[in-house]
Amino acid sequence: MNCKPGDLAYITHQSAAAPNLGRIVEVIEARPARNGWALWLVTSVAPMNGIDPETGKPATTQRGVIPDAWLRPISGVPVTDDVTDEAVA
Repeated sequence: MNCKPGDLAYITHQSAAAPNLGRIVEVIEARPARNGWALWLVTSVAPMNGIDPETGKPATTQRGVIPDAWLRPISGVPVTDDVTDEAVA
């Protein structure tokens, strides 16, 4: 799987029903797989086009289900206070 709960990720695939390519989402929890696709419940600050996870109908919502294969986690450089090889000026 590409993501885990708590990750920020961006959407790398766009479907005709949900044009959200490039949108940043927070991965909340795994959902049951469907048609061989591993799925995640995600949230977004701004409304997304998609399927409402409660009703299953097309909607503009801040929560939605998206395949793991369509997400790429955003990772940064680990921050640490331990500097072991600092250059001397």
